[in-house]
Amino acid sequence: MLLGCRNKIIWLPDHKLGNDKLDSFMFPFCFSCSLCKEYAIYQRPSIVRCSIDAASSMDGFNDAKERIRETFGKNELSPSFYDTAWVAMVPSRVSLNKPCFPQCLDWIVENQREDGSWGLNPSHPLLVKDSLSSTLACLLALSKWRIGDTQVERGLGFIETHGWAVKEENQISPQGFNIIFPNMINYAKELNLNLPLDPDLVNLMILKRDLTIERALKNDLKGNIENLEYFAEGLGELCNWKTTMLHQRNNGSLFDSPATTAAALIYHQHDDKCFEYLNSILELHKNWVPTIYPTKIHSCLCLVDALQNLGVDRYFKTQVKSVLDEIYRLWQQKNDEIFSDVARCAMAFRLLRMNNYEVSTEKLLFGFVNEECFFRTSRGQLASDVAILELHKASQMATHDEKDHILDKINTWTRTFMEQKLLDKDIVDSSKKEVELALRKFYATHDRVESRRYIESYEVNNFKILKAAYRFRNIENVDLQRFSLHDFNLCQARYKEELQQLKRWFEDCRLDQVDFSQQHLYTSYFLMASTLFEPEYSDARLAYAKNTMLITLVDDFFDGFACKEELHNIIELLERWDEYSTVGFHSERINIFFSALYQTIEDIAAKAEIRQGQSVKDHFIKMWFDLVKCMLMEFDWWKSKTTPSIEEYLSVACVTIGVPCVVLTTQYLLGPKLSENFIECSEVSALCNRTSMVARLHNDIRTYKREQAERSPNIVSILITQSQGTMSEEVATRQIKEMLESQRRELLGMVVSQRRGRQLPQVCRDLFWKTSKLCYCLYSHGDEFRFPEKMKNHITEVIYKPINLST
Repeated sequence: MLLGCRNKIIWLPDHKLGNDKLDSFMFPFCFSCSLCKEYAIYQRPSIVRCSIDAASSMDGFNDAKERIRETFGKNELSPSFYDTAWVAMVPSRVSLNKPCFPQCLDWIVENQREDGSWGLNPSHPLLVKDSLSSTLACLLALSKWRIGDTQVERGLGFIETHGWAVKEENQISPQGFNIIFPNMINYAKELNLNLPLDPDLVNLMILKRDLTIERALKNDLKGNIENLEYFAEGLGELCNWKTTMLHQRNNGSLFDSPATTAAALIYHQHDDKCFEYLNSILELHKNWVPTIYPTKIHSCLCLVDALQNLGVDRYFKTQVKSVLDEIYRLWQQKNDEIFSDVARCAMAFRLLRMNNYEVSTEKLLFGFVNEECFFRTSRGQLASDVAILELHKASQMATHDEKDHILDKINTWTRTFMEQKLLDKDIVDSSKKEVELALRKFYATHDRVESRRYIESYEVNNFKILKAAYRFRNIENVDLQRFSLHDFNLCQARYKEELQQLKRWFEDCRLDQVDFSQQHLYTSYFLMASTLFEPEYSDARLAYAKNTMLITLVDDFFDGFACKEELHNIIELLERWDEYSTVGFHSERINIFFSALYQTIEDIAAKAEIRQGQSVKDHFIKMWFDLVKCMLMEFDWWKSKTTPSIEEYLSVACVTIGVPCVVLTTQYLLGPKLSENFIECSEVSALCNRTSMVARLHNDIRTYKREQAERSPNIVSILITQSQGTMSEEVATRQIKEMLESQRRELLGMVVSQRRGRQLPQVCRDLFWKTSKLCYCLYSHGDEFRFPEKMKNHITEVIYKPINLST
């Protein structure tokens, strides 16, 4: 920032500094004070135009942010021609020869598309079946009340031209299409509406429908994800409407479906609650209905989920908290709108738990412990692929709560179900990507990498499908797309500048002179940039990266590159920190290492003191002293070929993995004021121990072969040795993985819980969880820190390659 400028700045690329994109840095302007303007005009005239354009872009960014804020609480679901047509077919309570809702008929007449069809607008090439279903429903409504002859003729023309899609397997089918569409054909015959469809095709569809209904009536529903009662309008007179009406919800609907509720009034009886439900929708939307109602809870959950996936929820903390507070209140009341729908309930559970609300598994998932229970229990609900996908996501939220064993059972069968789904050759690409992402463990992903993928796959005109295709216009919109894209690129610009600072630090410390690869610089910085990505955590990211590199360097010393005298020299230098110059250096590499460590700790401590209002340097020095002492102990084990016990090994190895030095030091730069006894706090110690265990066990599993060859201590080899040959490598590794999973769940439970006695600020707790996630990413496919081949693409995506506006 320019000296004397106290205004909020924007960061702009200076393209005149060289052609190397990796080394470009950012130049700050606020454009609201004379100092910045004068410097820009006289010192950097080449980028004034760029700066003005960027300032204009920031105005658009802020405008988009305000429009997004206004969408909270709005029910902006797109109209459903299919459902509106069924509502239009409901007869008046006074006369069966008159429509009860004529305004819906007028809306249908006024909104026919140019090609003669009705359906989602804008449509999609794979939604022809949806258009056929909506068009036929509208034709039935118009024909029933004998209006719109011109519209009917044009609609029949569309069906004649596009009837081929009925049997096209590559087309996306609305839920229940094979039951509902044939029944609407039969209804058309009753109305003397001559449909231009192939008679053989019609007969085949009706035959398949009848067989499906016959099997369902025999309760042979295993493996059939189509829920018969949800598609009751496709049964018509064959439906046992008295039984179906037992599923009527408190709001008067059947399954929150306007079409099914309208069908009940058409085929069954004039139920007051059904009328009240439909009237309540039309009071809101005047002359049309959506395909599902109410939608407020579902809409809010989807919006919060989208904002978090896009990585921009931090701009809407107040709105998000307000939404989740309300969802939590309704959850505690066992609200029908949440618990009546599997997908909605699973999403609410996942978002509430990961945002630190105490939610019990019992209230959510007791009926879905296996596939058979799921399809039986969800009778009367929409048992769809979407519900199974959301259940799987929720199942990954398991902690060590004894009730969470239910989540493990759900995880097993939903994973198997979705893996089988991926083998389906007819699966649509968009669905395939969604399933693949859901199958990945959420605790083994880089947040910023996932945000980029979500932004790049984000579609303004994306749609979902139930019995009709629909869009959430407050979620799939251009404001949200451009806002998240612009935010990603702004953050990326900051990362580039920070990386330049890190390179200068690396060069100033002469770390290249001790054969320390600069690749560690990129890897260390990326780890934090990909997870603790918010711009305000710049100092925290740099401290985390510097400490990580220095720990890696000293670890190399203790792994055999230094003699014991050098190691004792490091310890003595740490012991006499303020008088280190009187100690002297045993070698030049010790001089380089300790000089780098000294300058780095002094710099971080100075920044931390400003933020915390207290000196914390002694804490930093003590943590480094403990680290090096434990490394020396490991060195002695290696030299003397001593095999420690599991307890001895873990008490030392969980320090040498470096979590205390890296994470606890970074905590002081996150923002919240911490107590003087922060490091000794029992909550901090417990979180640090769990995180260290996760990191150490991951490391040992992946480095076992290399360390076995080097005869270095490793928990896998210790287990095998102590078993006296009775335990194989495979069994030992499996046992360590079980320990790892136990520690991970304990850590997650501690991070998300708001139980009494938890006083550590959430951002501080989150850093422990984020660090554990980095361990999973680093060691999922080998040692990605020392051999970061697969990480190179991620580094480019997060730090160097902007997201193109055309994507």
